[in-house]
Amino acid sequence: MSLRVALSPAGLDPGTLDRQAVLMIDVFRASTTIVTALANGARAVIPVADKGEAGRLAATLDRDMSVMAGERGGQQLAGFALGNSPRSFTPEVVRGRTVVLTTTNGTAALVKARGAERLAVGALANATAATAFLAQALDDGLDVTLLCAGWEGHVALEDTLCAGLFVDRLASHPRATPTDDGARIASSLYRGAQADLARVLFVADHSKRLIEVGAGDDLSDCARIDVSDVLPVLRDSRIVAA
Repeated sequence: MSLRVALSPAGLDPGTLDRQAVLMIDVFRASTTIVTALANGARAVIPVADKGEAGRLAATLDRDMSVMAGERGGQQLAGFALGNSPRSFTPEVVRGRTVVLTTTNGTAALVKARGAERLAVGALANATAATAFLAQALDDGLDVTLLCAGWEGHVALEDTLCAGLFVDRLASHPRATPTDDGARIASSLYRGAQADLARVLFVADHSKRLIEVGAGDDLSDCARIDVSDVLPVLRDSRIVAA
């Protein structure tokens, strides 16, 4: 079995996803937002790559039972009810509703990986649930790829650190030997930062971007570990709680 880390979506080959379990990681903020939405009662989250597709899809759904959420460059898209702040996905807003979500990085990564045999969403917020998903996939004989959403095709510190946390938590699994440099880099980075993880996360480039656009309050929420046992998984083009 292989345990790989794709440090950005460029490292993922959609043609090799059969017999693979993929965990998409976008700590700041799509993964955390999806976990939060489902934990607060959303029926499903439908990830789409662009805002035009989001609008077309939303037009086919019951307006009272759905909500559009969109973000680019850290800011909420015009005409969308929500952006990409986990704090906005409250029970009052999302309970019982389907969320149509498009973001700068996370939803594009999910769309690219949707051919995987199993696809789930991981964050610091649901670290234990996500680790269990990975361990089960290895037990079942699947190769595992941790897919970091990154930032516009580039490596993101926060996603790499989170991937390293998962690699570290799988260290005792007999089939979880890292098989590429991405996994080794992520593991080494996390082990060097784990004693003061929040401080390292907050110096990431994307932390600075979010602060600049007034979304800095989300950082502390996204940096919390194991605050949810929700595991978002892809089923029939929709992300639901496992």
